[in-house]
Amino acid sequence: MYLCLVFHSIGKILLLLAVIMMIPLQVAIYYRGSDVVAFGYSIMITLLLGGILSLIKPRGNFRRREGLAVVGLGWIILTAVGALPFYLSGTVQTYTDAFFETMSGFTTTGATILPEIESVARGILFWRSLTHWLGGMGIIVLSLAVFSFLRQGTSLFQAEVPGPFPDKILPRLKKSAAVLWIIYTVFTLVEIITLRWAGMSLYDSFIHTFGSMATGGFSSKNISVEFFHNIKIEMIITIFMFLAGINFSLYYRAIKRRSLKPLLKSSETRVYFLIIVVATILISISLLTQMNLSVGEALRRSGFQVVSVITTTGYSSDNFDTWPSFARGILFILMFFGGCTGSTGGAIKIARIMLLFKYAFRQVQKAVNPRLVIRTKLDGTALPDARIHEILAFFFMYITLFICGALFVMATGEDLVTSLTAAAATIGNIGPGFARVGPLGNYSGLHIAAKWVLSLLMLAGRLEILPILVLFSPRFWRK
Repeated sequence: MYLCLVFHSIGKILLLLAVIMMIPLQVAIYYRGSDVVAFGYSIMITLLLGGILSLIKPRGNFRRREGLAVVGLGWIILTAVGALPFYLSGTVQTYTDAFFETMSGFTTTGATILPEIESVARGILFWRSLTHWLGGMGIIVLSLAVFSFLRQGTSLFQAEVPGPFPDKILPRLKKSAAVLWIIYTVFTLVEIITLRWAGMSLYDSFIHTFGSMATGGFSSKNISVEFFHNIKIEMIITIFMFLAGINFSLYYRAIKRRSLKPLLKSSETRVYFLIIVVATILISISLLTQMNLSVGEALRRSGFQVVSVITTTGYSSDNFDTWPSFARGILFILMFFGGCTGSTGGAIKIARIMLLFKYAFRQVQKAVNPRLVIRTKLDGTALPDARIHEILAFFFMYITLFICGALFVMATGEDLVTSLTAAAATIGNIGPGFARVGPLGNYSGLHIAAKWVLSLLMLAGRLEILPILVLFSPRFWRK
């Protein structure tokens, strides 16, 4: 393990974070908020720490071990530093709450401990949502595009980009990272413009664009998107949440070929769309029969919420905690699905679920005919059994962490529904669950130990478990 290389890299990333912090500082100055001083101190501390670490002379080359260490440790250190504006401004009373809120931001979870969001200083709220946007595509992927010394950090790219098949779309890693961030930024600008057109203020347009493109879900309103009661706004956010749930490398291929074929040919994208349609219809029927809503209103509410949950965004246009049990059950199941590989969404991912079903079907066929040779394929490409075994291991670890997290929250005194959905919503990077942590609730009343465990679940879910678990292995740190 080349620890000098690891800490030097983290130092450079911290310097980049300090520069980015100047954006919410300008927002705080513009609105003459009480958070200006807090951002000033936070930037100085981040610059100091980043400067000290970056002075460490790097030795060796990036291997998978160093990549995992930079990503795992880097995200923890970035969160610890990113929590400073919340704590120093007095927005939260404890550092635990500041860390939880920041981890929720960087991991695009959207779980909050703030009971009264609309009273928080504008600069802090902007920083809160900006952490979403940075975490959506990945601040380390951004660093790959900025710093030339990271050009050999393929392991960094693979460790941070979500999904079982990290796609380096161009031969040079730096260009791949830059292209992904350019596409992400263009989508962001387009959504800001369309939300302004729909009647949202410029400030709220930025906040909700950051939340939907990063599939994060932080809002500037206590009742989220429901506050606006505007069908145009809901439709725009729904469309961009849906787009953010698709593999971003497919957008590059579609642009390069000037054709939608790369998107339409992707079986993962088709299944993703099909699940949304089926879930929307089923929930709409439930709302029609048990809540006496009109067809249009049922489709409007169910469509928005289905897209919000499956993409792990977590925005709400209605208090879905009061919906019929069948509708809530479907939303709970969708919490485990997530978006497509290479999207900004969290959870298990559609491709993994497809391959698990295919592998299960293959085992059934082989039980009938043991001599039958069947390959598990995705989009016509046969995958080696080693890759399938990796997916099976990931699924096992994901479910194990979910169960352990839920049991731990129960042990702190929370009820079954709150505990199960809090664990599912944090490891899946969704945000709101049901009951105490529902769309009109928050995580502020949970026990301090539960907040730290759920913070760890958020990070494990965003980095897809392995970069976090290896940090606890003594063998990982050996030379």
